[in-house]
Amino acid sequence: MKLSQVLSQLLVEYTDKPLPLSVLLEKVGSSGFGTIAGILTIPMLIPLPIPLAGFSTLVGSGIILVGCQLALGYEKPYLPRRIARIELSPAASQKILKQIDRLLQPLERMSRHRFSRFSNSWWGCRVSGICLAWDALLMSLPLPIPLTNLIPAYTILFLAIGLLEFDGLFILIGYGMTVATTIFFASIAGTIWQLAIHWLQILTKS
Repeated sequence: MKLSQVLSQLLVEYTDKPLPLSVLLEKVGSSGFGTIAGILTIPMLIPLPIPLAGFSTLVGSGIILVGCQLALGYEKPYLPRRIARIELSPAASQKILKQIDRLLQPLERMSRHRFSRFSNSWWGCRVSGICLAWDALLMSLPLPIPLTNLIPAYTILFLAIGLLEFDGLFILIGYGMTVATTIFFASIAGTIWQLAIHWLQILTKS
């Protein structure tokens, strides 16, 4: 089942009550890696009221855990109780529901089962899990710079749809985006390092 269909059904069912992530885990079963990664990423792509301080770090931690489990060969994802208890409020659920067509369905219409060596092979799942975990780590960094959350979030979304649709092309695009995201963050780190050295030199001279 497509990620947009899973989300639409659950969000309609939970129109007037909070939607816990634990319910998502129960519904998605073995396809949970892509679904959980996708649903945890959606709030990072849509302006939503943040339910608690450190939400992005908590969400990133959940995706890191799911990615590590996929890389280690788990059949189903497991989330710690604290993350599984995260609930989407009815207002947030409806906002996500309204944005599904814009965010997911254009990508899902382009995806299909292809290049299975990347989508459901032993090594493909491991590499995808490592990429999910790495992108989630970058997404959760608290950097006050535009796009630092969006770029890895979209990368995770491509990987999540690729895992759900067994679409090796989407997964390959996710791999390429992971490399580009890593280079982007490395350039930021290099710039910060150069600025730090520059200011340190100024301070030592004064």
